[in-house]
Amino acid sequence: MNLKNKPIRTCISCRAKSEQNLMLRLQCKEKLLSSFDGIGRSFYLCDACCDDIQKSVKSIYRQCKNKADYEVQLKEMVEIWKTK
Repeated sequence: MNLKNKPIRTCISCRAKSEQNLMLRLQCKEKLLSSFDGIGRSFYLCDACCDDIQKSVKSIYRQCKNKADYEVQLKEMVEIWKTK
């Protein structure tokens, strides 16, 4: 039986490594935070960082290279992700 390795990704906030399917995958498009749609650059947030919104927002500022209001957008994305 052939066992495949699962993809490992890094959280942009705490730099923890985890399996890809256990992390929230997001992207910035025109100063808006959205789930990854298959086109462009994306980044990952681990479960622990999704609970600490303030810490994650600072990391998103760095990733998206602007200071838009991501706190409300991130809360909505996390709620949707946790219900799945």
